[in-house]
Amino acid sequence: MILLAALLQSGGVVELDAELLAANSATVVLQKRCAVPIRAEVDRTADKPADADVRADLGAGDGTKLVYRLVRLKCGDVVYSRAENWYRPDRLTGDMNTTLLSGDTPFGVVVRPLSPTRRTLSRAIALEEGLVLRHRAVVLSGDGTPLAEVVESYTEALPLAVPASH
Repeated sequence: MILLAALLQSGGVVELDAELLAANSATVVLQKRCAVPIRAEVDRTADKPADADVRADLGAGDGTKLVYRLVRLKCGDVVYSRAENWYRPDRLTGDMNTTLLSGDTPFGVVVRPLSPTRRTLSRAIALEEGLVLRHRAVVLSGDGTPLAEVVESYTEALPLAVPASH
């Protein structure tokens, strides 16, 4: 908790929050802070039905299939964030769906060809032990079609400033 207080006083969390709000992809924000490609460690046993709010945000009726993906986004062995993601496979290409179901590539990297943007629904600072920030957002294609809803929780291990080498 002492570290979190120091982070808040330094303004680093506020700056990270602003950078995430301005970005089209959270993965891009994370990648600026990592010398190796960000990797998604996927929990393939996780399953969480989308609630009515998520379905409404994605324009998904009861019969529309949504896929749940729980990941830890990592820079090497360091967890930068934990993310829950409900996405519409019917709005992605076959190759994108295959990559998401079997690989360790972050969602933001997989859907990059769709020119995604984000609409932030909520955010919170100073949440709980080990976390500094949480964002809930809808990921939209370049034409504004909802692709996914994400809940991203950023850890204290995430460097708040972009290294000078970037």
